[in-house]
Amino acid sequence: MTKQRGLQEFFDDPATIATRHKLSASASEPVGQAELLALEPGAAERFVALDLDYPERFGPSDLRTSIKRKYASVPFDNVLITSGLDEGLALLFTALVEPGDRVIVLTPCYPPHMELPAWRGAEVVPWPARPEKDFVPDLEELEALLSKPAKAVLTTFPQNPTGFLPDEAYTAAFLQLLERTGTPLFSDEIYAGLPLGNAVPKLADRYEKAISLHGLSKTCGLPSLRFGWLAGRDSAAMAKVKAVKNLFNAYVPAPVAFLAELAFKHEGTLLARNSAILEASIEAADSFIARHGNLFSWTPPAAGTVAFPRWLGPGGTQDLSDRLIRDASIALAPSLCLDAGDDHVRFGMCRRNFPEGLAALDRFLGSAL
Repeated sequence: MTKQRGLQEFFDDPATIATRHKLSASASEPVGQAELLALEPGAAERFVALDLDYPERFGPSDLRTSIKRKYASVPFDNVLITSGLDEGLALLFTALVEPGDRVIVLTPCYPPHMELPAWRGAEVVPWPARPEKDFVPDLEELEALLSKPAKAVLTTFPQNPTGFLPDEAYTAAFLQLLERTGTPLFSDEIYAGLPLGNAVPKLADRYEKAISLHGLSKTCGLPSLRFGWLAGRDSAAMAKVKAVKNLFNAYVPAPVAFLAELAFKHEGTLLARNSAILEASIEAADSFIARHGNLFSWTPPAAGTVAFPRWLGPGGTQDLSDRLIRDASIALAPSLCLDAGDDHVRFGMCRRNFPEGLAALDRFLGSAL
């Protein structure tokens, strides 16, 4: 059996890259540059004519204003554009977390959520969403964890990989716990916005010590732009983050800024496109799991582009994943990549070819089991 790998190692493995069917991609169907530019008359001509001199530091004011409009109570100066959320997370932990601090992390999660505070020398305390509770994180468990001071709580809503999205009652109770203890919140909201009609958390508007993280990768289908942002009401905290950003690269490349602003202008169109893709894939996944109830079970995702079905068949999902890559040209990330045991897989469903991949998985299960 192949040794346990992290999520990025799984995706970077040449054997994974070579597969025909990718069933675990987290970003929405990628938008082509020509497709994006075609959303607005004259955009292609303006893009080609861009001046490539030094851009405005920390990003164009108009672009930051487009982000600020998403929040009711975040000041303009507290919006910080980042090179994807990877940089945003790194900036937060570099600026606001020190060795010996205690950081509570909702799990399972994107691996850097655990790795970055550990790299900073912090004590990393998991707050697990458990399959026996349909992956609803237990607030009583969080309350117990908060009985000791914590430098921050880090969450992802909608959650990667489970698709859990808190309702209003849960959100209010969750924020009351943080307010009672004064614990800052790093709120990763990168999956918020799909399917259309779901509430977007925007917890920076709900709690003065929350910093929201978002970007254009997962919901708008623009991961190659590497465009993300941080937004929070705590001016002192955001100033510390901005000071760290200033030590490295505080510029947003002009082509990236142009395409990001175009995406914001036509965000409704992009989200409608991707919501239709996602809803078709969820329907296909539900039908697939119904046909294979002896091998899979799942809690359908409340929101976001990913889900976390449980494998009920023989062996673990690491072995299943290895066999799928080798024998069926299917890439399906096992839960060990997320340090979440060996009995789940991550579905990434906002791709047009996801149903085709499920059909290939269907054929494999019919012939190999």
